[in-house]
Amino acid sequence: MTSTMDSRWHHKLFEQYLNTFFRETGLDIHRHLVSYQDNPYADQLAMNDGELGFAYHFTASDKILYGTISHLSLTGYHRYGATFLLQQNGASLAETLDEIRPLLRLICEQLALNAGQGAEQRQQAVNLYEKMCNSVEKSGFFLNTRKEKVAVLSVTEDFTAAEQGMLLGHPFHVTSKASMGFSEEDMKRYSPELGASFRLHYFAVAPALVRTLSSGADVSQLLDPAARQEAARLLGTRAGQYQLVPCHPWQANFLLEQPAVRQKLEQELIISLGPLGQVVWPTSSVRTVWMPESRLFLKLSLDVRITNFIRNNPPEQMIRAIDASRLLHQLTPEETDDALRLLPELAAQTLELAGLEAAFGIIYRAGLDDEALEQTRILGSLVEECPMTGALPLGHYVRQAAGLAGKDITAAFVADWWRQYTNVSLLPALKLFATTGISLEAHLQNSLMRFRQGTPVQLVVRDMEGVSVASDSMLAPRCTAVGPESSVWYSADEAWFRFKYYLVVNHIAHLIGALARSFPVSEARLWQTTGQALADANLGGRAQSYAQELLQARSLPAKANMLSTFNGTGESPAWVNIPNPLSAYRYRDLTPLAETDDATAYRQAEQRVVQQLLEALLYEQALPCRHEQDGLLIPVSATLSYRCQARISTSFSRVRIRPGSVQRWESGQAGPVSLRQLMADIGRIVEADAERWQQFHQELTETLAKHAQTLQHSTVTPLRELPYFEQEARINNGHLYHPSFKSRVGFDLDENKRYGPELSAGFPLVWLAVDRALAHLGVSRSTSLEALYRRHFSCEEYGAIHRQIRAAGNKPEDMVLLAVHPWQWRKIIRVFYQDMLTQGRIIKLDVTGPAYLPQQSIRTLSDISDLGAPSLKLAMSLLNTSTSRVLAPHTVSNAARISDWLWHLVQTDDRLPEDRKPIILREIAGIGITPPAPLQKQYGALACIWRESVYRHLSERQSATPVTALVQLDIDQRPLIDPWIRQYGIGAWLTALLERVYLPVMHMLWYHGTALESHAQNMLLVHEQGMPVRVALKDFHDGVRYSKSLLHDAVQLPELTDAPQAHARVNPNSFLETDDANELRDFTQDALCFVNLAELAWFLAQHYHFAEQEFWALARRVVRQYQSDQPDLAPRFRLFDFFADRIDVEQLASRRFLPEVRLRVMPVANPLCEEEHHHGH
Repeated sequence: MTSTMDSRWHHKLFEQYLNTFFRETGLDIHRHLVSYQDNPYADQLAMNDGELGFAYHFTASDKILYGTISHLSLTGYHRYGATFLLQQNGASLAETLDEIRPLLRLICEQLALNAGQGAEQRQQAVNLYEKMCNSVEKSGFFLNTRKEKVAVLSVTEDFTAAEQGMLLGHPFHVTSKASMGFSEEDMKRYSPELGASFRLHYFAVAPALVRTLSSGADVSQLLDPAARQEAARLLGTRAGQYQLVPCHPWQANFLLEQPAVRQKLEQELIISLGPLGQVVWPTSSVRTVWMPESRLFLKLSLDVRITNFIRNNPPEQMIRAIDASRLLHQLTPEETDDALRLLPELAAQTLELAGLEAAFGIIYRAGLDDEALEQTRILGSLVEECPMTGALPLGHYVRQAAGLAGKDITAAFVADWWRQYTNVSLLPALKLFATTGISLEAHLQNSLMRFRQGTPVQLVVRDMEGVSVASDSMLAPRCTAVGPESSVWYSADEAWFRFKYYLVVNHIAHLIGALARSFPVSEARLWQTTGQALADANLGGRAQSYAQELLQARSLPAKANMLSTFNGTGESPAWVNIPNPLSAYRYRDLTPLAETDDATAYRQAEQRVVQQLLEALLYEQALPCRHEQDGLLIPVSATLSYRCQARISTSFSRVRIRPGSVQRWESGQAGPVSLRQLMADIGRIVEADAERWQQFHQELTETLAKHAQTLQHSTVTPLRELPYFEQEARINNGHLYHPSFKSRVGFDLDENKRYGPELSAGFPLVWLAVDRALAHLGVSRSTSLEALYRRHFSCEEYGAIHRQIRAAGNKPEDMVLLAVHPWQWRKIIRVFYQDMLTQGRIIKLDVTGPAYLPQQSIRTLSDISDLGAPSLKLAMSLLNTSTSRVLAPHTVSNAARISDWLWHLVQTDDRLPEDRKPIILREIAGIGITPPAPLQKQYGALACIWRESVYRHLSERQSATPVTALVQLDIDQRPLIDPWIRQYGIGAWLTALLERVYLPVMHMLWYHGTALESHAQNMLLVHEQGMPVRVALKDFHDGVRYSKSLLHDAVQLPELTDAPQAHARVNPNSFLETDDANELRDFTQDALCFVNLAELAWFLAQHYHFAEQEFWALARRVVRQYQSDQPDLAPRFRLFDFFADRIDVEQLASRRFLPEVRLRVMPVANPLCEEEHHHGH
């Protein structure tokens, strides 16, 4: 074996066994990626641009495997770098791992440990090791022997060469080339990998011994004419007394040694005629041969163990194959598709000799005509990278199609080519299953593709013994020959399960991985293309339902061949689940927006801003007022006042003004109200800093303009029907108490349209590489920066990034990558960071990356290219509501540590049932850039936080909705939640909401001592068809408070950085620690109850006449029930008393025009207090 071929072969073996081991043990390779800085052997591994380091600890042997990954696959089909190192844990040096057998031993030892490490498991490990070594030896033998052949046709040049071109076999099968029964000479004589061909051995058999099954064909017409003529000559006058039965020559020798056969030979009931007829060619399965002159396949019996099974044909399997073929013959033209061709089994034969039925069994299979042969190739060979050249044979067709079309091979071209492939493979197979219940075993050895000028045009599927048919199939009554006892029938769920594995995991996933490894296209792009084909197909009926399930299922089944071999359960294989890449993407454009009347929108927006401003100022006692019989009066002067209809609500005694009732009265005359005039009028009586009042006026004016712009558009589809990521953007209420609820100071209206969540069409981000010495960062234990980067960029893009960094005179390992909002790039970064851009310490990367859609908070953005990917929270020098939206350095550094801490608290919490624990959407990484001697404009201005996507945490039955949506009117002017309230009843629905969504936040304070800022924007309702089941919580980097002395388990508290003095002067309300238990309670209740539950209570009262008193009574019952179930926590309930008669809430409006202080709060009546009975008036 040449050194190059030897190297490639070893590389493929490492890939095959590592990928299989990682898949079947459920390992997430992202958790094992190691950065260059943290990799002690980075230089020794000689990482190429775009490669990632990884380390895996084999705990059974206490050894660590180091390597690199050059292609990180979504379904586990990873490609590794050339070098592997093995280190004994604790040792100072690692050894190069050149041979595969030490790796196989490590794998077997680990499986034994995982299974229990008993004597039985150790023996299973020994057996597995021997079988894997057998496969490796046979694979090496094939390669060594094959290279000695002078001429071997390419698999793309010849049909037979393709059938014999699978040198390595199934990439996720650990005994893919193992065999027991063949000698070395037998392998040379009969192995397809070595280009074998031979003539079949024929037996002349008395008809009484022959059992024939047919799906409609006359078996006598299937016999090789040349063999028939030669047999007639040998048998002479006795020819009419016998039937001819072909046999594999190796099997014939095996059978001739059997006593029962020898007896029949002596009785001349069987005559061994020897090799006759045409030369046949073994195909990829070894036992099935291609008969080129007859244009038929013949599936023979071989009593040889290949992979895990003896490859003979038991009668029950032959019956199953013929039954499946009989059902295929019942298909009408309307039920078939020209893009899908099935090769039925025509007939099966065996001899009725006790114990030898399986050994004599043969199956005749339909073949292909000359034209089809010229254009059709087995896919198993096309996706196997050539051990001699490294080339992917499938690539020949992509290049051919591109050349004939006169196009470059770009990601877009490969995606279009793949779309056509999907159209002629997955789609027709899915339609067939949905219509008829026929589930094809279309793995790559059973699947062939017909190409026309490089373009896929027809999928050909063979081997009907692997077909499963749903028992409720319409074909059952059509074909009485297939009885209900036939093993071809499966339940619909079982048939669907098999479809998902064979068609999607074994077939589609493998091809996607192969293409992405060889062309400038990512697996993500090809999976999106697959999903888009399913979404666009307009399949209708059951096919549409199955397509939706494929698009939404969180996981897909994969056969666990390694575990099955280890356990010795090949006949009943083990299965594992792998992530379903299809579920990560969206397959429809963003819901269109319709325009509304400009003037109406402005009037509505102004009314909302005026009303909310007066409600807040009255509530915070910044304005004088008096109650009159006909409403509320706000005196400004002797001749000027404002009047409105208002009531004091039960919920925290909030002032609620009736919409449209505000009037301006001057000299006894009522007039219209404008924001500009109102601010001028009340500015005379509000105690405010003049400069800050002007700033506040500007914020309100911008809020009015931007809210009016938002109201000029609405989605054409009801919000309640949108997916979560669109709801997160299109919910347009904003803060329902804060008057500056949409100020966005810094955006003009064009920017608000592009970057505001309500109107944005999505956009790419600016990506920078920044000198690591400028960065402060924090990364969760659950990931690495490299893993996050590879979620954003394909292998090719990542390699291009590294080349760009090198071209700028830097080393990739000395730089960090982070995203910048395009608005921030234009307004701040390219202006105030120009020196570092010029020096090359910051590099603007020539890469696009995914598309993003802003969430309600504006600076946090959802990846709409990959919904399962983390969202990004970006620093923006934008003022919205009360706060500048930069990211303070200490909060960026703390983000991952706080998230890991909270996640650990929840994971180890033994008080809450698993299905009621809050989902912690962890901030898994943060990078902030602080220049030397930073300017004020640079403080927190260049930073990025990665947050987990809620989609990763949802089961297939679950959906997510922002809690802000619970008080949103939909485009039909009905509450978004209206269908849920009507279906479940307001009492049952609200009880579930309080128990499943709000109570866990209270529990986090009572039990753990952690106060979370869980206002509605920081909470997601997880529901099943609208019924609340869980809550997902987010935004922790600056939204958590605690006291070390009051934590349930202070040992778990990570080392965190509190706000520096300079930050505290600018934003004194931002801090982590306090020793005041009431501050912790108020921090929780202010967010959770005052600006969250209180709005819901008011909303339900207005739209469902569900009294606020009843709402808070129900909330009290839920809380009391929880507390009675946890009597040992009574001291904690008293410490953090949610039933106190008054709590402190933040003065959000006054904060905008009064000097900043640590806490600008005021005491208010608590509606949870048992003694409070606020009756609105």
